Amino acid sequence: MTAALLLSACSRPRQSAIPVELLDLYAAPGQVRVQTVLAGAVPEVEAALVSIPASLEHREAAVADSAVVWLILAGKGRITAGEQVFDVSGETIARAPQGWSWTLEAAPGETLHALRLRRALNAQDLEEFAKYPENNAAPLVKKFSECPAYHEAIKSPKTISRTLLPENFVPRMALGTVETTGPDAVGRHKHPMLEQFFLGLKDNEITVLADEDHVILPEFALLHIPLGSNHGVEVADGKKLHYVWMDFFMSKDGQEWLKMHKPVEESK
Repeated sequence: MTAALLLSACSRPRQSAIPVELLDLYAAPGQVRVQTVLAGAVPEVEAALVSIPASLEHREAAVADSAVVWLILAGKGRITAGEQVFDVSGETIARAPQGWSWTLEAAPGETLHALRLRRALNAQDLEEFAKYPENNAAPLVKKFSECPAYHEAIKSPKTISRTLLPENFVPRMALGTVETTGPDAVGRHKHPMLEQFFLGLKDNEITVLADEDHVILPEFALLHIPLGSNHGVEVADGKKLHYVWMDFFMSKDGQEWLKMHKPVEESK
């Protein structure tokens, strides 16, 4: 009996140390649903999936000491920031000037699903907004596919990378996408100066490696890269890699890391 129990325990697969949480893209009719995702994984950052059923709206007042970025994942609807209204659909980023309130509304017959990223701001962060007034003058609302492309040495020539949220729009925060098809890989690297989430987009199916661990990241799932780990990504033949990276820097100096992203125009 003891030997059998030991054998069973030894044959059980080891749980990965890379946290992943699937996003439940569902909302009951007539009720907005807000679900916190990977709670407490990154200090000063809260991720939540907001699901809005057809013809309903979700309103959020501005908060002085935090910044909000929305990633529209699926569905169609409208976003109102201040007095400006934008039609939105899946794979769209939205960021309003600091201090503006938000209203998200699902279109008739649609359920709008959006990942809300809320970053706490310290006194120095609040001072940074005054240094970049052009980044805080109007809402930034763009389809992912319309965002500027960049190259990076750890990625293959066929990989398409885009910057969704450039630095200095939200202090100590930047977002982008990576897209390719297998077989391909993103080379291993370390960045102990920042915390990072990966968000699997539609049809994404990749293996994320971090030190001695690995885990599958499917579509519509959020993953936390262990801080300081030597990590990379692999995508198998016939599979798709398409994810959002979200960088949360511990200090502004850490944003030097982004200099490794070379705009496509510079590489010609």
